[in-house]
Amino acid sequence: MEDMARKTDAHDVADWFINRIDRSMGQITTTDMIQRMLYFAQAWYLANTGHELFEEEFEAWGTGPVVPAVYERFKNLDAASLPDIENSRTVKGSKLEMLELIQQDYGCYQPFKLDELAKEPGGPWDVARRGTQPLAPSNTIIAKDAMKKFYRAKISNAA
Repeated sequence: MEDMARKTDAHDVADWFINRIDRSMGQITTTDMIQRMLYFAQAWYLANTGHELFEEEFEAWGTGPVVPAVYERFKNLDAASLPDIENSRTVKGSKLEMLELIQQDYGCYQPFKLDELAKEPGGPWDVARRGTQPLAPSNTIIAKDAMKKFYRAKISNAA
């Protein structure tokens, strides 16, 4: 029941990933990397639990899946200026477990690889972008149901 106490939002998840950066070891991240980590966290949480990790929707931008509110929050910051989030809210339970798995599985990738994985042919972003020029602006929503089905199929194929 700990997951139901308070709804997690996309900012909570973004903050969690930003706070995982080991700046003392020279690690950096970009706002695009945070967006991709949000995407994978949401997709895998949907696939594994049938529930959303957070309510906000992803839009199928030319650069990849984006939560517009998170983009707006960090759009004027470069990788070196993404701050530690001192007042971030705690993520707990199965949501925290998922974030730790996503960090473990995807946190090692460079931005171009995260983009490649998020834009997988036939995947939810690709389907939402159909009929749109490669880098053309789009605010088409990436359906959570499509994310859930696509990533559940990956689980089934791995079994």
